[in-house]
Amino acid sequence: MEFNDPGHSEPIFAGNFQHALDGKHRVTVPARWRRSEKLELFAIPDPRQPLLILLTELEMQRLGAELDALPGLDPVQRRSFKRQFFSKAQYCPMDKQGRLVLPADLCGELSLEGEVVLVGGGPRIEVWEPGQWQAVCEAEKEAFANIADKLGL
Repeated sequence: MEFNDPGHSEPIFAGNFQHALDGKHRVTVPARWRRSEKLELFAIPDPRQPLLILLTELEMQRLGAELDALPGLDPVQRRSFKRQFFSKAQYCPMDKQGRLVLPADLCGELSLEGEVVLVGGGPRIEVWEPGQWQAVCEAEKEAFANIADKLGL
């Protein structure tokens, strides 16, 4: 399946949900985000903020294609980024109970334990430690309002 297949619609993840991360690093996916019994995502740590980004296979393909089309990037930089991006991405299967199994090493690096916040980001999901999520919401409040004004919301 290609990422621009008009017959296939990708899920839009919206809202935020606080759920417990169990000892096996499983977190329940909100029912409205489960379009099928088999949601397959890839986890990658955000390079600038303390969060885990969850991407669908289609979104991974779209980002790869966008990187290939990015002007002004020399081939060595492009190859280096691809290497780092795809080597850091880890498969996150969903079990039969609708829980995603997050990579233990990434959870440890990002201090994700106990409660986590699943944040819808359109074609992606972000996983935050609740205190970090509250801090970023407060820090981004003004920028959100300014852009909302420009969009006429």
